[in-house]
Amino acid sequence: MKKIFTPLFAAFGFINANAQAILNEVYPLPGNGSQEFFEFYNNSSTPTSMDNYTLVSYFDENPDKGFYVMDVPALTVAAWGYFVGSSALPFSYQGVSNSTNSQFSWNDIAFMAANNGYLKKWVVGNTIPAAIDGNANYDLAPLPVNFNDFFDKIGGGGATYNLFVYNNGMLQSIFLGGTGGATFLPSSILSLPSLYVDMTASSPDFTINFSNYTNVNPEYVTQDVGTDNGFIRTRDGFCGFWDKSSQGISHSPGVTNGMGSQTVIPEISVMAAVVRGNAIGGSTVNYDVVAGPTNEFPVTLHVYVDNGTVPGQLDAGDTFVEDKVENTLSDGPFSTIFFPYTANIIIQTTTSAGCIDNVRYLPNLSVLPIRLVAFQGSNTEKSNLLKWTVSENESGKIFEIERSSDGHNFSYAGFINASTRTGTENYNFTDNSTSSGTYYRIKLVDKMNQSFYSTVIFLQNKSVTNSPISIARNPVESYLSFTYSTSSGSLATINIYNIAGNKVYSQKSTLSKGTNNITVATDGKLYPGAYVLEVINDTENTRTKFIKH
Repeated sequence: MKKIFTPLFAAFGFINANAQAILNEVYPLPGNGSQEFFEFYNNSSTPTSMDNYTLVSYFDENPDKGFYVMDVPALTVAAWGYFVGSSALPFSYQGVSNSTNSQFSWNDIAFMAANNGYLKKWVVGNTIPAAIDGNANYDLAPLPVNFNDFFDKIGGGGATYNLFVYNNGMLQSIFLGGTGGATFLPSSILSLPSLYVDMTASSPDFTINFSNYTNVNPEYVTQDVGTDNGFIRTRDGFCGFWDKSSQGISHSPGVTNGMGSQTVIPEISVMAAVVRGNAIGGSTVNYDVVAGPTNEFPVTLHVYVDNGTVPGQLDAGDTFVEDKVENTLSDGPFSTIFFPYTANIIIQTTTSAGCIDNVRYLPNLSVLPIRLVAFQGSNTEKSNLLKWTVSENESGKIFEIERSSDGHNFSYAGFINASTRTGTENYNFTDNSTSSGTYYRIKLVDKMNQSFYSTVIFLQNKSVTNSPISIARNPVESYLSFTYSTSSGSLATINIYNIAGNKVYSQKSTLSKGTNNITVATDGKLYPGAYVLEVINDTENTRTKFIKH
C-alpha cells in the first residue's frame, strides 16, 4: 500500500478537482464459478451520474495486445453511495454466491445500449480501415459471450493489472495491481499508439495518448493476487489506502470497506476555524490550504454543517454549504457564512484525483487557530537547528518534530510545548543528528487537539566529508541548481532517483576542470518528494539527497 501522488495536469487532458465518484474495489481474478466486478464510491453528499465515466483496461494476449474500453452506463450513484459493475447479475465473488449487489452486468448488451454504455475490445493493428471502426491504430475485435476477463492478467515485467479511469474524457486516475515494486506504467504501454474513444450520446469523445503518462504516479498495490482475490481501498474514497484482498481483508461490493486501522496523515494541510456570530448574521468559517504537494492541486474544500446522525463525522445527514477550489497554494483563504450560527462545521478535502485526503471537524468556538508563519533550519556541523514562527500562539498546545532520512518515512524526534505568550511567538529545536542529510517537518497541535503538518525542509550535515556536489537551494523548486567540482575534464552522467530507487531522470553533461555549474529543470519531470542526485564521471560516483517542492 502506498500513499500516492497522482499528477493531473491540464496539458495532458486531466480532470479537475470536482470528480465525485472514485474507484474503490477491483476483483480481477475470480475463483471457479465467480465473476469479476469493480466498485466506485461517491465521496460527496449529493447524487452523481456515471454517464461520462470510462474504464480502460490493458490486455496482452500474445500476439494480440490492446485495450478493453467500457463506456459506463448512465446510472446515478446516491450520496455516499456505491456503484458496482459485474460480468453477471446475480454474481458470485470471494465466498459469496448469487449476490444482487450490482447495478449492471457488462454482458447485458441490451441494458448497456439502453443506458448509453458499451464494452469494446481494441487490438493494436490497422487491418480494418479507420473509416469503418474509427481507429487508425487499433482494430475492433469481437468479445466472447459472458466475458469475464475485463481485467486481463499480464505476465512479464510491470504491473499484473493496468486500469485507467476517465471522466468527461479526462484522466482521473490510474490503478496498478500487483506491481512487484514498480511504481510507473511499463514502457510496453507507454509506447502504444494513441487510442480514440467514441463515447455514446452526449458524452465527449476523446483520444488517449499513452506517451503522455511517462511520469504519472499511479495508485498501486505491490502485492499480486491469487485466485479469488483482488484489490480493495481500505478506507472508502481515501487517497492511497489500497491493499490486496485476503481472508482478513474481504471484498464488500456495495457496502462500506470500513475506516481501517491506519492513521491518516494528510498530504494536504488545511488551516480552519469557526468564528461564532449571532442568529441574524450567522457565523463564519475561515479556511485555507497552507501546505501540500503541487501535483495534488487543484484541491477542493467541501464545507458542511455537522447535523448528521453521527456528531463529529461526515455522513449523509450533514448539510452541504459550499465548495471552494484552490488551484494553487496561493489561492485562498476563504470565508463562508453559515446557519444556524451555533452549528459545528466539517470540512472535507479532496485532491485532483477526486479522492479524500482528510476530513476536519471544527467545533463552534471563537478561538482562532494557531498558524505557522515561517519554518527554516541550519546545520551547525554537529547538530541541526530548526526555527519556526507562529501567530495566534495562545491557541497552540504542542509542537512535535519529526525527522526522516528519505523524506517519506518520518519518525518522532522530539517536542516543545507551546508558550503562554499571546500573538506571535518564535521557537527553536536542536537535533543532534549525525546522518549526512535529514528531512524535517513539524506537527502543530492546538488546544482542541486538532493538528496539521508544516512543509518539509532538508538539512545537509556539514561535518560530513566534503562532497564534490553542492546544491544551491534545497528544497528545490522549478530548477535543481548545483555545482560539481572535479580535478579533470570528463563526460559525466547525471541521474536522479526517487525514494523507491527508480531512475526518473538522466542526462549527459561535459564537465570542465574545476567547478561546474549545472541546472536541471524539474517542473514536468519531477513531482514533489525526496530524490537522490547522482553524478558519475571517469573516476568517481557521488550521490546526495534533495527534496522537490
